[in-house]
Amino acid sequence: MDFESIKNKIPENIRDFLTARNIAIFLTGLLLISLLSIVAIKSFSKEEYAVLYTHLSPDDAGSILAVLQEENIPYKVEGDGSIILVPKDKVYEIRLKLAAKGLPSSKTVGFEIFEEPKMGITHFQENINYLRALEGELARTIKEIDAIQSARVNIALPKESIFVRETDEPKASVVVKLWPGRELTKEQIKAIVFLVSHAVPGLKPENVTVVDNKGRVLSDVLEEENLATGKTIDIKRKLEKQIEKNVYAILSRALGPDKVAVKASVDIEVGNFRQREEIYDPDRTAVVSERKIQETEQGVKTTPAGAPGTATNVPPVVQGATGGTERTQRSKKDITKNYDVTKTFVDTQKPIFRIKRVTVGVLLDGKYIKETTPDGKTVEKFVPLSKEEIQQYKALVESVVGFNPERGDKITVVSVPFSKTKADEFYPYIEEKQKITFLIAVGIIAFILALAGLLFFLLKRKKAEKLDIPEITGVSPEAAANIYGMYEKEIEELKIEREPIYKKILEVSEESPELIAKLLSKWLKEEK
Repeated sequence: MDFESIKNKIPENIRDFLTARNIAIFLTGLLLISLLSIVAIKSFSKEEYAVLYTHLSPDDAGSILAVLQEENIPYKVEGDGSIILVPKDKVYEIRLKLAAKGLPSSKTVGFEIFEEPKMGITHFQENINYLRALEGELARTIKEIDAIQSARVNIALPKESIFVRETDEPKASVVVKLWPGRELTKEQIKAIVFLVSHAVPGLKPENVTVVDNKGRVLSDVLEEENLATGKTIDIKRKLEKQIEKNVYAILSRALGPDKVAVKASVDIEVGNFRQREEIYDPDRTAVVSERKIQETEQGVKTTPAGAPGTATNVPPVVQGATGGTERTQRSKKDITKNYDVTKTFVDTQKPIFRIKRVTVGVLLDGKYIKETTPDGKTVEKFVPLSKEEIQQYKALVESVVGFNPERGDKITVVSVPFSKTKADEFYPYIEEKQKITFLIAVGIIAFILALAGLLFFLLKRKKAEKLDIPEITGVSPEAAANIYGMYEKEIEELKIEREPIYKKILEVSEESPELIAKLLSKWLKEEK
């Protein structure tokens, strides 16, 4: 049985449609629709996963995975085992099942402990609960820092007593468990210390200790560093970074951001400045010392008898002659007061540093000109900056840095070609290749969708209207040509009429290919 005999048994209306062109279009469209259907079914059947729990401890993660395996629930593990993902539509159901089994079990008690009032609680128990709640809330807050996996806060409050005049100060310790490969910065440690100290009345920052899971005391970095050692490095780096930033900012404006490289080195000398002042206040005086002396003396004085003016060699007085008496009294009072002006002693101590030397090295990229080699290839040739240009840039750098030749400052400016890494060289080609690949993929998808849409409309049209063309016999070639031209014109008009529809299909397929895939799946279901 040959092909012609099979063809003769086919009805005439179907036989007219089975031309080589139509069969090729039909088979191609059927193949493309099958491929699109397979892709759509796979994309729709792909199960989406959502996060079940994050920041899980190893014990909780192991217990949860055991439950999921027991229930035959698919899951994914990410983030070093601390993140578990499950099917998106089963997240809440799985959480309820795990909660019924007490998972996850690592919970921190906070102020929710007071949400359930208890009768008959003592004042001591109330204080203990408050302390637990405060520690839990602080641990929750500290745990929000990205590098911290878990945290625990312990607060030691002194016992209040009316019989003790001086009590101990409150103290606190914070134990943090860091994620693998993560470290806390100095600012983060300072934030933890200040957070805890400001949450507890009377707690000073120096009484807060932060320790990590490796036993390192992290809060030691906040203590006063020795100015001659630790702070010297900080000051040196800050000065170097500032010089590099200033020089780069001004040179990049002239040459471009990718044509300047700056490195600075600063030698500094650090010391302490101490000053003591005595401030006197003449308007305010005070008695420093006072001395009082008071003497009183009393007595009787006898005066001998005789004529006044008698010489000393007068003979003795005759017996029976009498002289006169006189009472005497003497007093002495001495008061001494020492005054002094009020004075105040002020001791000032502050760190100072002196720049001993500044050294700056500057690399400047030159210019590139295109040249043609003898074999016809175009290459770029590097042309360094001229000596005059380098001297101008050097003078500019000296003014920015504050160049001082007396202290031995040195500025070096060199023009060299900047080397390009392989990634920089191949990046334009990679980017262009990715762009071409993307455009090809979009074009293929658009062509497939347009072809599928055209085939669909042709089949619909063929199904909706069946043209009954009567058999024409004895038609001359000229009349046949006229009939063919008439149908050809009708076909062209049909193409013009359908062209906006095809363009719209292409636009929609480029903007949302998923929508077209869903539409094709729906049409296939309707055809079935």
